[in-house]
Order: sequence, then C-alpha cells, then structure tokens
Amino acid sequence: MLALETNKGVLLRLDRPATDIFITNPGIADVQVKSPRLIYVFGVSPGETTLYALGDDERPIYSTVLQVTTNLAQLDSLYEQLLPDSSIQVQMVNGMGLLKGVAPNAAAAEAAERYAKSFLGMDVVNQISVVQPTQVNLRVKFAEVGRSTLKQLGVNWESLFDIGDATIGLFTGRNITQTIVDPVTGLPTTQFLADGGADSLLFQGSTGNVQLNAVLDALETEGLISVLAEPNLTAVTGQTATFLAGGEFPVPIPDEDGIAIEFREFGVRLAFTPFVESNEKITLRVAPEVSELSNNGAISVSGIAVPALSTRKVETTVELGSGQSFAIAGLMQNNLSQDVRKFPGLGDIPILGALFRSDAFRQRETELVVIVTPYLVKPTDARRLALPMDGETLPTDIERYLHNDMISYAPRKADAPGAGREGPSLVGRAGFRLK
Repeated sequence: MLALETNKGVLLRLDRPATDIFITNPGIADVQVKSPRLIYVFGVSPGETTLYALGDDERPIYSTVLQVTTNLAQLDSLYEQLLPDSSIQVQMVNGMGLLKGVAPNAAAAEAAERYAKSFLGMDVVNQISVVQPTQVNLRVKFAEVGRSTLKQLGVNWESLFDIGDATIGLFTGRNITQTIVDPVTGLPTTQFLADGGADSLLFQGSTGNVQLNAVLDALETEGLISVLAEPNLTAVTGQTATFLAGGEFPVPIPDEDGIAIEFREFGVRLAFTPFVESNEKITLRVAPEVSELSNNGAISVSGIAVPALSTRKVETTVELGSGQSFAIAGLMQNNLSQDVRKFPGLGDIPILGALFRSDAFRQRETELVVIVTPYLVKPTDARRLALPMDGETLPTDIERYLHNDMISYAPRKADAPGAGREGPSLVGRAGFRLK
C-alpha cells in the first residue's frame, strides 16, 4: 500500500522498463511517466485505487494500492488558528484518522474531533488528553408560594305549617335537622346537623301551627403554603449526574398471581449534563423536579389506598457563564370560583332574598419560579471544607436546663502543621446559634 495526500506525490523507480502504466480510478490518483523506469504518482482526491505497470511481455512488473487522504498540513494549520492553546497532531493509520496531543479542556478536544471529521470526511479516533477535566457545580432553586381564600355564608330554613289535616313545608339550603330516637325515653327527638368546618348559628321556634328551624352557616379561611428546595450537584463536563432527596412509596400492581408491589420515587430530584465551551460558557441540559405525596387524585386498588403525586418538573437546555443565573421556568396561576344556591324566586328578592340563598367564594393563587446557577469548580483540600455540625457537641445538663441550649459549641482544634489559613479571619464565634 502506498499512502498519498491530496496535491502531493512521490517518484517511483521501476526495476524494469514499463510499456503500459494505468490507474483504476484517475479521479483519486494519477500518474505522469518521466521515463520507462521512472513514474510520478500524485493524489487527486481522498479514496483508494490501484496502480499497475506492465512490461514488454504484458505481465505486471509493479502493482500497489494507492490510498489518498486529505492534506493533513491544512488541518494542522486549522488547529493552530482555531485552537492555539492546544497541541494536536493528526495521523493516518490503516485508512483511519488518529488524533493525539493535549487540549486545555474537554470543549477544545471535542472541537478538534469535529474539525477532523468534517475535514477528512471519515470517523476518527480521539486520543487527545485533557489537561484538567472541567467540573461544573449546578445550584437550582425551586420557590413556590400558594395562597388560598375561602368565604362562605348561607341561610338554611325548615318551616312547617299545619292547616287542618294538611301540612305544608318550606325547606331551603342543606339538611339542618335529623330525627333520632332518645336511648333513655325511646321517644323520637330532633337533632341539629352542623356543617363540617363552618361556624353555625342555630334558631328554633314554634307558635300555634307553625314550626320554624333555621341555621346560619358562616366560614372564612385563609391559607399560605410555601415550598423551597435548593438542590446542588457537581459533574464533569459531558457527563450526566443525578441527585434524589426523598423516598419511595408502594404502588400495588394487579397481575395474574395477585397483586405485586412496585415502588415509585418522590422528593427533590436533579439531573443535568454540562458542556463547557472553549469560551468558558456552560451549556446545560437540566431536568429538575420536586414531587410530594398528595391526597388529590388518590385512588384505591383492591382496598389499598394509593396516594397521588403533586409534581413540579422542568426539562430544558440553556447556556450560561459561570456564576450567572437564569429563571428557566415560572408559573402564575389564579383560580376563582363562586357557588350560589338559592330558592327560585325568593332568592332574587332585593335585600330579603339573602335569607333564601347560600354563597361560597374560593380563590387560590400559585406562584412558582425555578432558577439555575452553574459554577466552574475545582477540587480543594479537605481541611478547607466544613460540615454543618463541625464544632458542635451535645450540651451539658446545666446548658440544657438553665440556658435552654440544644447544641454546645466546642473549641476548634488547631489546624495541622503547614495548613495555615490564607487571608484575614474572624476572631471568636461567628455564624448562627440554634435554639
């Protein structure tokens, strides 16, 4: 096999004079005959072809496979211009491109591979070494606030009129009484029914042939729910990292042998894949999720209660610089509902009509925002890292009973020799005290 580059050639000296010389595909390589024993072969375009030289007896005196590749000097010049901080060499081995050398980061190594594939028109083997793999720490903030308001006001009537042997009744709103049997006397008696959760004002009276029962239900509630989760995770550029802080709950799955149990995860989940570009921009494929068990939408399977999940999930791709933040998702939701129950005709009377109708007003507001912030990070000495409970011990009996302390602070041990702190430091205790 004879390896050539495009627009370059070699001189071949034959052992005997040749009468005929030809190439299978002149579009890949061509030949110029200088003399019967001296020929010049040069590459035209990438590919493979065959060269034959015949003697005066019409038998081959020389044959070889010509493998033509792109001029690698042009690719080397391209690397010098576009990747000046890298030292990359390109070689052709058995018809395959091979990249060797050193790149300052993974983005430069990936760029060199893309340039080689485009330039050579073939797949290449990337053996470029990265000086120090770039690591990315991603911090995600889930912030959600939910406000709810409920106002309810209703008048419920039960009235009976006895006219001779006939009884006429008027009932509006919900059932406000029920008849039960007194366990002591064995006689029927009337009991008022309260509306679950609402405050009720009761009235009962009778005169002559008229019996009147009335209940005024009034309820006003306000609620506030806030959810804040701040997971953070570190990964090497180009690699996917996942994080879950939560748990699993069982879900019954009917099958042929009965009921099988399958566990589903819930909690705070984070999955992301960072790509650090040559200009230190960070491209993130990020999928954060916050889920919690909920009774809304829960079902029962074979008598087993299965809770539902309330989930907030985002999946997107963004590009940021180190330390920059981006609100990748947001939600503003406002739900209003009003229910009116009234007696036809009487409920429409001005002023007095309020005695024959019930009104319920509900409002729910939800605001959600998701913010991501990536940082380019490097490993550090373990002595420079601190845990949340460093320097904290159990309190003594005097500290616990007299000072109401839940945690006692022990003096820090002296740093190891040669591990002096850099820069100014605080004198005495600093931070927060937990009580």
